[in-house]
Amino acid sequence: MKEKFIDSSITFISKYQECDDLKIKRLKYGLEGIYSLIVKISAVILISIITKTLYETLLLILFYAGIRTFSFGWHAKSNLACWITTIVIYNIIPLLISNYLIHSYIAYTILGVSLISMILWAPADTPKRPLIHKEQRLKAKVISIIIVIIYSIIYLSINVTNIKNIILYSLLIQTILINPLSYKLTNTRFNNYKYYKKKH
Repeated sequence: MKEKFIDSSITFISKYQECDDLKIKRLKYGLEGIYSLIVKISAVILISIITKTLYETLLLILFYAGIRTFSFGWHAKSNLACWITTIVIYNIIPLLISNYLIHSYIAYTILGVSLISMILWAPADTPKRPLIHKEQRLKAKVISIIIVIIYSIIYLSINVTNIKNIILYSLLIQTILINPLSYKLTNTRFNNYKYYKKKH
């Protein structure tokens, strides 16, 4: 199914623009990512419908994508690990969001630690995607910090438990995934842009 999607997509694109071997290779890489994303989101939404947490799951996807997009962070090394991580984040956690009230002192701790973590470690790149440009890293860091501040303001301004929990879980997850300790525990190199510069 995946191969059919990729081949038909490349065939379609090739009709409208010239593609050499390098461009086709890049297209395949990008299309594989798109296919994987579509399949995972479909599975996540299906499970959320079955567990009756669709509302929480969709909000979690929205808030988590907001902070993840700019602060980056650890990625699973295998497809199985990626699936497990995806299900835990988007299907298991929404069950907690619906049934567990986070005490204010824990919430404030998460907000504070998240802000400090973004200042210290965002954006956290990966070996496959080293952020080699200093300006790119600085821009991503600033935006990540701003997003945490915005999320914190929203948290303090509303009185909807589910949304407040979603904000906290989104920040907590991302704080864990950009932490150097998480990289060390999974034997993944941290600050890959430094290695890239040394290597070249």
